[in-house]
Amino acid sequence: MNRTDEQALAAGLAELYANQHRRVLGIVTRTLRVEDQAAYAEDLAQDVWLMVWQYLLRGNEITSPAGLLAVFARRRVYAHYRSARVRRESATDPQSAALDRLCAELEAVA
Repeated sequence: MNRTDEQALAAGLAELYANQHRRVLGIVTRTLRVEDQAAYAEDLAQDVWLMVWQYLLRGNEITSPAGLLAVFARRRVYAHYRSARVRRESATDPQSAALDRLCAELEAVA
C-alpha cells in the first residue's frame, strides 16, 4: 500500500469516525457492566477505531459500517472481560505466599 492509499484510508476513517463515534461509544457503554461504564467506555471505544484502522490496512472494505462497528464494539468489550477474568484467576495472593513461607519455617524449627 502506498502513501496515497493510506491517506485515502485515513480520510475515509476520519469521516466514518465523525459520523459514527457516538454510535460506537453508545454500543460499548451499553455492553459494559454499569459499574465499568465510566472507567472503560472511552478507552474501549478508541480500541474499536484501532481495530477498524487495522481492518482497512489489511485491504478489507467496509460495506456496512453500522454492522461492522457494532460487531467490533461488542467483541472488544467481551475481550476486555475475558482478559480481566484471566488476570483475576492467575493473580496470586501475596499474603498466601507469606503464610506458606511462615508455615515452612515453623515446620523446620519444630
